[in-house]
Amino acid sequence: MKLTARLAHRQLITSRKRTIWTLIGIMLSTAMITAVYGFGASGGAAISDMLGDAYIRREYVVTIVAIGVILSIVIVTASVIVVSNAFRVSAGERTAQFGILKSVGATKKQITETIIYEGLLLSVIGIPAGIILGLLIQFSGLQIANHLLTDLNAVNDETLIFSFVTAWQAILLAIIVAFVTVLLSAWLPARKAAKLTAIDAIRGAGEIRVKAKQMRPNRLVRKLFGFEGALASKSLKRSRRNFRATVVSLTVSIVLFVGAGSFGAQLDRLTNLVFQPVDANVIGFLHSSMEIHYRDDGSTFANFSTISNEEAETITAKLREFPETKIFGAGSNSGGTWAYTIPIPAEMLTRGMRDHIDHGHQQEEFNLSIALVTVDAESYAELCRLAGVPLGSNILINYSRQRVGDNWAEFIPIVWSGQTLLVPHMDKADSNALHELTLHGELSGTDIPNEILHVSRSVLTVVIPRLYAGTYSWFAETADPHGFTQYMFEIFDEFIPRDGDIHVNTGVRNISAEQSSERGIVRLVMVFTYGFVGMLTLIGLTNVISTISTNVRSRSREFAVLRSVGMTHGGVKRMLNLESILCSVKALVIGLPLGVIASYLIYQAVMFSADFPYEIPWLAIAQSVLGVFAVTWITMRYAASRLRGGNIVGSIRNETV
Repeated sequence: MKLTARLAHRQLITSRKRTIWTLIGIMLSTAMITAVYGFGASGGAAISDMLGDAYIRREYVVTIVAIGVILSIVIVTASVIVVSNAFRVSAGERTAQFGILKSVGATKKQITETIIYEGLLLSVIGIPAGIILGLLIQFSGLQIANHLLTDLNAVNDETLIFSFVTAWQAILLAIIVAFVTVLLSAWLPARKAAKLTAIDAIRGAGEIRVKAKQMRPNRLVRKLFGFEGALASKSLKRSRRNFRATVVSLTVSIVLFVGAGSFGAQLDRLTNLVFQPVDANVIGFLHSSMEIHYRDDGSTFANFSTISNEEAETITAKLREFPETKIFGAGSNSGGTWAYTIPIPAEMLTRGMRDHIDHGHQQEEFNLSIALVTVDAESYAELCRLAGVPLGSNILINYSRQRVGDNWAEFIPIVWSGQTLLVPHMDKADSNALHELTLHGELSGTDIPNEILHVSRSVLTVVIPRLYAGTYSWFAETADPHGFTQYMFEIFDEFIPRDGDIHVNTGVRNISAEQSSERGIVRLVMVFTYGFVGMLTLIGLTNVISTISTNVRSRSREFAVLRSVGMTHGGVKRMLNLESILCSVKALVIGLPLGVIASYLIYQAVMFSADFPYEIPWLAIAQSVLGVFAVTWITMRYAASRLRGGNIVGSIRNETV
């Protein structure tokens, strides 16, 4: 074995803890690359089995390859930052050793080879272990994906199943990318170490270069944290390269976590916006065919069979007799997906609503779709309570979610002021007339039941106490969806007449499987998103733990000197705790704004298919703050505990322990 290889091997054995953390970083980065390429191979195989068109298959495969390339760049960048810092710390520990070697004739090439050999030796163990771990992650991830797609496959004609594919091309590519990543990570600090002159290396001038101005005590820190705080602040400035790597790792983790949390929240909002979820697992409905007529002023009305509040209440009461079942009944004056339109003055609309429909034409009046909705007596009483109005009132549902062009959007339609609207179809005997409807109350935000939004697909919605409804739905949350479905069919056959002039359609949907499939898709996306972010975060944490631990161990002589002049072990721990706090604060000050920016960029990407207001991901921010302080504080406390009981004289006489 070459001398440089023996020196590298000896260094790995001597610094076991740093070697272990570096090995973990290499293994995790290799596992991520392997898993990404494996998922790509499995996804390509599943698409090839499901799609028959060769052109469409090719387009999907190109998309998968593009995603794989992007993720590879992210993984390699994060890995190089983390692993190269480990090699930089290793090189920094041996600066004096390199100076001695150079003074006796060692060349720059030999110094570089010593560090490169460290990377090669670690790769021999780390890359194969990472490949195995990556395959295990791929296998587990595919099992989770197939489980989450079970409900989707149950309600769709096409079946999507991911098979575990171990393509040798993907494994070979993962090995090459991982090996190049390790070599690049080792080469960057090796090149820098080789450039040091022998005298500078022996003096240890490579890692710490501090100007007197930079070492002036921070008055605010000294005032807040005392003498230990001033020492902690100076230590961070003196070893800024070590802590810079820690701050970078923590910052990247913060950005990824906040971005992932924001993506999850926005994906959930998008799902709710598109699929309009309801708190029910069975829906029964009736609607009738209709004859549409147009008035001279451009407004419209329709003739169709209706159901009265009394008739609907009778059916609702019978449905509630089924054990362990909650019922929400709601009907609308529109039939099917068609809705009435009424003229609304521009000044009555909110600014956001005008922006959605005006498009810069400055119109004075707009014809907007409106749905009059009635609900069962029990639910209506609860709505009146929430709106703060007496029974018999008309309640504006001041919220709408609509498809605007290719996007879904949610907005508040009008400025409520107790105004009066001209609306159609309030009386069965005079369905062609327009009637004045005074709005007594308003509901918005989370007070609006999703069942009402499911019944009304119009821009404007008003809940009124009595209505002859052309379409009516019963939303049931029951412990026995299958049994209740059969029971609901029997009630419909008994209580809904079918011998009128206009045909009446009834039906029952067991939507539990549909809701499960929708939630399964969202969970699948979030599992892979958080899995990817979690693995990158783990890679970063290996760097944080390794850097802090190594830094504390290498400063044992400094701590021994402080203890020799009167500082207690508790004072040393307070100083290290303050260092962790200052390091965490710096990472949060940089990472949180970048995380918010990342979440906003993700929001802009989601806006291609939806339109809803941006919300700052406060929950993810709070979790990031707690996580960062916990990681740095626990790591620093553990490293400090290893200093207890050390011999002061022995520590002072040695450079490192």
